Amino acid sequence: MNTKKSFINLKKISFIILLLAIFLASCKSAGQGGTQKTPQQAYELYKYQDCFLWRIDGVADDGTPSRVYLLGTYHAGDDRGIEFPKCVVDALEESDRFVGELSTPEFNSLSRLSQSKMLQSLLTDLSHTLIDELSQEEIMLLTQYVDSQYLAQLVCFEPWVLNISLQSVLQDAAGLDTNKAYDLMVMDYIEKYKDNRGYEGLDENAQFQIDLIAWGDWDIQMAMLRDTIEYLKDINQAANEMKELYELFLLGDEPAFTELYYSDFDKDMAKSPFYKDYYKQLLNDRNEKWAVKIADYLKEPGTTFVFAGCAHFTGPDSVFAYMRSNGDLLY
Repeated sequence: MNTKKSFINLKKISFIILLLAIFLASCKSAGQGGTQKTPQQAYELYKYQDCFLWRIDGVADDGTPSRVYLLGTYHAGDDRGIEFPKCVVDALEESDRFVGELSTPEFNSLSRLSQSKMLQSLLTDLSHTLIDELSQEEIMLLTQYVDSQYLAQLVCFEPWVLNISLQSVLQDAAGLDTNKAYDLMVMDYIEKYKDNRGYEGLDENAQFQIDLIAWGDWDIQMAMLRDTIEYLKDINQAANEMKELYELFLLGDEPAFTELYYSDFDKDMAKSPFYKDYYKQLLNDRNEKWAVKIADYLKEPGTTFVFAGCAHFTGPDSVFAYMRSNGDLLY
C-alpha cells in the first residue's frame, strides 16, 4: 500500500478546523538522548481496548495521585465518530484539566490567521502562475474536480492553497467530514458538560501550525501539489485507503493502524527526500516537546485529559517513545 495516499487525507486541514495532521515520521530516533530517571519516577502506560485511549497514573509533586488520559483523535470522521465509547466518556467526566494541540484562544485564532496567510500567498506577479507549470493533462484532470472559475482563482496563489483544496476533494470522496472530527467532538463535550472551561495547548501557537501548512518553497509546494494531483487519477483507490485507515481508528487497532501508516514509508521518503524534513517538523519535533509537557502534567495533582492526532501516540517516534527515552514511562 502507498502511504502517501493516506498521508494526503491526514494532513488535509480546512481553513475552519485547521488541525494538523496525522502522519508518522521515522527520521529521528526517539530512543536517543534524554536523561534516564530512577524506576520510582517512571510510570506504566495502559491502553484501553477498542479505542485510541491511554492512561498514565503518576504521583504529583505534592505527593497526591495524578493521572493523565491521552485520546488519539482523527481530524475528520463520519456519524460513527460522534458518539464516544464509554471509556472515553468516563475519562472526560473524571478529568478536571483539558489539553488539545492548541489552547482555546489559539484555536479560535486559526480562522483569522489562516485567511491572513492565504492573502500573503497571493501572487504579486500574475504573469507567471500555476497554470504555466501544470501540464495540459493535469489541468484537464483538475477541471473534473474543481469548478473552472474557482480554479482560475486558486492558481493565483502559492501552490499550497490549491493543494489543500484538492485534498478536501479526496477526503470528500472517502466520505469523511472535518466537521465530525474527534477533536471537535471533544471540544463540544467540554463546552456542554464541563462548564466550557476551555483547554490548554501542546503547541505554543496557531501560527506555527499554519506555517506548516504552507511549508516549503515554490518548488517543494509544486512537488506536493503534483503528488496530490497524481492521486486524483485513481481517486477511488485513494478514497478506499483513507476509509481503511479510518476504520482501523474506530476499532482502536493500534498495530494495524501503525502498520498501514508505515507501509512503503522509506520508499516514499527516498522518492521525495524533502518530506523527511517536513515530517520531522510536523511530527517528531512536536512529539519530543509534547512528551516533556505531558510528563509535567503528571507532576500536577488531579486528572488531565489530552487529545491530539492519534499518530502522535503510535509508531517508534511517538510521544510515548520519547517519554520512555526520558525515563517517564516504563518499557
